[in-house]
Amino acid sequence: MNEFLSGKLLIASPYLNDPNFMRSVVLVISHDEEGAFGLSLNRCTARRLSEIVELSLPQGPIRPDDYIYEGGPVEGPLLALHDLTGVGSPIASESTGIWLTGEEDHLRLLLSRVDAKVRFIAQYSGWGPGQLDLEMETGGWLVGEIKREVVFEDPDQVWESAVKRCGREILSSLSPGLRFIDPSIN
Repeated sequence: MNEFLSGKLLIASPYLNDPNFMRSVVLVISHDEEGAFGLSLNRCTARRLSEIVELSLPQGPIRPDDYIYEGGPVEGPLLALHDLTGVGSPIASESTGIWLTGEEDHLRLLLSRVDAKVRFIAQYSGWGPGQLDLEMETGGWLVGEIKREVVFEDPDQVWESAVKRCGREILSSLSPGLRFIDPSIN
């Protein structure tokens, strides 16, 4: 494979039968000749950050949606994907509006910022050298552009939405000017 996929979405193809990734959408944080690291966006658990982390929070509301997502099958640190500018490191570039952090002070801040979009993620998805490239060559993944609305979408809708968006991107590249209209409008 000639292209690295950092800052892209991996969308599990219908042919991918690995139970860890079936119908998953993974945000690729980094991908180079040494391997790849990403976070699954749609594997919500029943665990809540406010229940497992001792946080001394300022008085005020705590996020009602502080569920922890399973980012993949590999044990790793607790991280947060969010849209609070300047807190952590930007994904791909600042223009995406998506940031990543694992710092305890940032997690505390994000738990109390009910105005921010946040995904708390434990564990991660990892691939060794050439492993993701092989999965791509065998049709295991579709590649999509990173979109803020997909990253923070309802986890039950993320995969289907990403597949549709990816299909539209492919069709648009083959036929510039193609418009997508809801067929139910007929």
